[in-house]
Amino acid sequence: MMQRRAWRSGSWVVCGLVLAASVFAGCSSARVGLGTTDESCYLELPTAAKAVGHQGHLEGIRKYTVGGLKDPAPRLYAFLVQHVPKTQAVCLAGYSGNFTQEMVMKPLGHPTGKLAVVVVTSPGNKLLGTVVLTKLPVRFQHTNPF
Repeated sequence: MMQRRAWRSGSWVVCGLVLAASVFAGCSSARVGLGTTDESCYLELPTAAKAVGHQGHLEGIRKYTVGGLKDPAPRLYAFLVQHVPKTQAVCLAGYSGNFTQEMVMKPLGHPTGKLAVVVVTSPGNKLLGTVVLTKLPVRFQHTNPF
């Protein structure tokens, strides 16, 4: 009789530990990644910040293949296909502020503008250019349904 009670209470302890472990594992794994396809681009942020001289406000970062830029940014696409394959992944980091071509590294686009988009390869972290613009060609903010 005593062995059955010990076995039952031991099995409850084991079940409780397994349940707690699975709950904690679920909580931590949800925070390991950002849950976006753009998360690898956050590794490219130091290069992007350096390209704009650490000026401006980061509006967001997006990941594309060069081929995926053909419709939303045809001029940028035309420039990039001369330098990298269409299948190359690139990160676009959008910054707002006051920019001139003299202020940024590898300038493209307008001579001055309120926006700059830094194009960096991913993987590779190679700066391809910084486009000075008056409006962003792609959307940078994520919408949150919550």
